[in-house]
Amino acid sequence: MNSLRRALDPNGRPHWLWVSGGIFHDLSEAGLADDLAEISGLLAEPARFLAFINEAPEAAASNWPLLLPGRPGKALCLGKNFEAHAREFGAEPPEELVWFAKLPDTLIGPNAEVIIPAWLDSRVDPEAEVVVLIGRYLHQASEAEAEDAVVAYTLGNDITARKQQSLDRDRGWPWLRAKNLATFGCVGPAWIPKSELPPIETIRLRGRVNDVIRQDASLADLLWKPAEALSEISRWTPLCPGDIVFLGTPAGVAPIHPGDELVVEADGLGRLVNPVQRG
Repeated sequence: MNSLRRALDPNGRPHWLWVSGGIFHDLSEAGLADDLAEISGLLAEPARFLAFINEAPEAAASNWPLLLPGRPGKALCLGKNFEAHAREFGAEPPEELVWFAKLPDTLIGPNAEVIIPAWLDSRVDPEAEVVVLIGRYLHQASEAEAEDAVVAYTLGNDITARKQQSLDRDRGWPWLRAKNLATFGCVGPAWIPKSELPPIETIRLRGRVNDVIRQDASLADLLWKPAEALSEISRWTPLCPGDIVFLGTPAGVAPIHPGDELVVEADGLGRLVNPVQRG
């Protein structure tokens, strides 16, 4: 499976690497900027991207530590996008798309620590998700245009301060802060181009805590498929190259604690691993 990853070289510099057949092509050495918007735009034009790969030197990068695969312009999340997840909190599945913001500064990459602040008096839950990368500008887009704008997928974990979310909802406040503590969004390990994957509805998503499966569902169960969701979001706000969207989490969310290890995995998308610590 070909993939696009971001990794740290022994001198502390980030590099974008295209991995194909076990060979690491250093796209940064070929002149690719460390800019997710530029990269996603290239992925939307396969001929240009292939030319970049052909110019990239090989690198002995198999042991370089993985980084957050680019800083998105916007990170949005779909809420209650699996019926069973809505019902496990006593809610009916929404009739309209529910979506909210995950601020880019909260995001971390593979193997980075999720830090639960010492002062936080809240249950904390992980939410295993699949994340899409946008490669074309969308505004009031059709579903066909939205589908064409999806260039790659990876995994995500939408960490949530659940008690705080409930308190803010009961007050009639937005629950932005419950979703946006530092490190409360994990993304990675690498972008897999859409062309490398089977149809999204055939992919199975799992969330583990300490090797125990808590969440397990097919993406066929998504209430809003990626193109439907992106088309609807684009009615309200433009989506740009380099933006990402978390597609929603299945049922099975439960609290985590310092010392836990979080794993998100899905067919063809690898494994996203993050340890949990107390701040």
